[in-house]
Amino acid sequence: MNTAPQPLVSCLCVTESRPQFSPWLWWSYTKQDYAGKELVIVDSSPEPLVCGEPDVRVISALTGTSVAAKRNMALRAARGSVVAWFDDDDWQHPRRLSILVRALSSGATLAGATQGWFVEPVGRRALRYASHDGVIFNGLAAPTATAAGAAFDELKRRAADTSWVRRLATQAGEVAVVPELLSLWLCHRRNLSNPVGKYTFPDSLGTVRALVGPTDWGETDDRLTELVRRLRDDKHESSLKVS
Repeated sequence: MNTAPQPLVSCLCVTESRPQFSPWLWWSYTKQDYAGKELVIVDSSPEPLVCGEPDVRVISALTGTSVAAKRNMALRAARGSVVAWFDDDDWQHPRRLSILVRALSSGATLAGATQGWFVEPVGRRALRYASHDGVIFNGLAAPTATAAGAAFDELKRRAADTSWVRRLATQAGEVAVVPELLSLWLCHRRNLSNPVGKYTFPDSLGTVRALVGPTDWGETDDRLTELVRRLRDDKHESSLKVS
């Protein structure tokens, strides 16, 4: 039996002035079945998030700091030997960290999924996505040293994630692709790369629910209802907590 200690995984998030998503982020993080984790948030809001949990660190950045620059800040702040991106508007599989750490333990220097779905949370519609270029940004994990060596291009205002993944893949030795659906993109008006008006959504969210399975899907439907209500009410809170 393998008795090697499990690595600490740093779950990295960058944000600005989107407190409506903080309960969703907190739920995505705390539902992970992997114990050895920390959450690192780089927040450039005028009033950054506040959290008193010992495994959560909020790092302030100047308002208007680019997403790419904040991602580099998050990489530098990671204490874990493995990193995974946890954007505040992504759905995360509750076993994502466990699945990816297990994949990395085989000797791979990059692990991740190649499939995902775009989800429109108000109408509960979805659009399938399959990558032909390798693992996807919000469904990967990598050793921190490898990830930090592929710095984000801070001159890019959008889509710096895509070029970062390509550089990371070229630096990686063995890439482990996992079959599970590990993450979903939520499409809404404030999503920088995937706003709700960018796509049409031909499938029901029930299709995604069935692929994930009832146990791993858990209380996602209720959480989506709460998130849509917060977005409509536009009530701002500056604390990271479950509402």
